[in-house]
Amino acid sequence: MPDSNSITIRPATVDDQATIKGMIRHEDLDPSSLNWKHFVVAQDEQKGNQIVGIGQVKVLPGAHELGSLIVLEAYRGQGIAGKIIAALEATAPRPLYLLCEERMTPYYASHGYRRIKVSHAPWALRLKFAVPALLYLGRYKFALMVKDA
Repeated sequence: MPDSNSITIRPATVDDQATIKGMIRHEDLDPSSLNWKHFVVAQDEQKGNQIVGIGQVKVLPGAHELGSLIVLEAYRGQGIAGKIIAALEATAPRPLYLLCEERMTPYYASHGYRRIKVSHAPWALRLKFAVPALLYLGRYKFALMVKDA
C-alpha cells in the first residue's frame, strides 16, 4: 500500500491538463469544464510526483460545484479525497454544491454536505442533474448536495 505521508496537495498547472483529462475519461466523469486552473492535484513524492488524485471547483452560472473528485484505486481509503476536498473548500465560495451518485452521500455528509431537493438548486445544477438522469436511465441514482458554511 502506498504511504499517504508522501502525498502532497497542490494547485494544478498547465502541465497537468493531459493527466486531468485522462483521469476524467478513465472514470467516465463529466468531461465539461476541465480547466486546469480550477483543479488541485494530489501527488505522490515517492513515485516521482505522480498524480494520484484530482478535484476541482467548477464555476457555473449562479453556482460553484465541487466536482471531478478522483483518487487512483491503489490510493483510496487513505484520506486523500478528504485532503483534496479541504484544499478546494479553503478558497471556494459558499454555498458549494455537488452532484454525486446517491451511494456517496454518506461520505460527503461526513464532510459537512447535506442533500437537497433538485428544486432547491440553482438552475444550472438542476439542468446538470437532469442530464445524467436521462443518460443512465435508472442504472445510477444521483443526489444533489450543498455545503452552506
